[in-house]
Amino acid sequence: MKYSINIMAAMAALAVTMLFAGCSAVTTPYPLSTQSKPVDKERFEGTWQGGEGTVSVRFASNGVARLAGAEWKDEQFRLIQGEMIVAEGKKDNFISVRFEENGAWTNRYFFLQYKFTDNGDLILWGPNIDEFEAAIRSGMLQGVVTKKKNTTSISVTNAPGELLDFMNDPERRTLFNYREPMVLRKIAAPDTSAPGAGEH
Repeated sequence: MKYSINIMAAMAALAVTMLFAGCSAVTTPYPLSTQSKPVDKERFEGTWQGGEGTVSVRFASNGVARLAGAEWKDEQFRLIQGEMIVAEGKKDNFISVRFEENGAWTNRYFFLQYKFTDNGDLILWGPNIDEFEAAIRSGMLQGVVTKKKNTTSISVTNAPGELLDFMNDPERRTLFNYREPMVLRKIAAPDTSAPGAGEH
């Protein structure tokens, strides 16, 4: 999978953000939750903008959101689709996102911590690579660390509930990059006028 998308700049479109290669990443083979009635569903649905990109979010009846964004490449737009699953923790909430590759869903999920502001903006924080690497090397988390010349890829293999509890520990306040938030603003509510649009 080869994408030339910068994780911080391209989070301008949520679906596009985590489609990258040549960048360090923390992933898990499982979504952090399988809730059929996700928290914040109504707040997520709609079209979001960050930087120059936009992404649309709608939830299916099984509680899994579908994402759709576009990338300008080779002088044409390319549609990028993803799945997003919301996980509610004891203290913080998270999203797990995966994407299609060659017509099939990948078996790795990127995850982010999120929070909505009082005016409805969506703030996202990506994982701190060094902190997750240290947690795996010390045995606090299970997983695999793969280092290349300029990148580090981390796959956390703990069960979703274990990882969610680990990230919700109030003493672990350095697991995410709070100094580098990604902010998205909703520019349109979901269209409920089309037939079946309100059936989730």
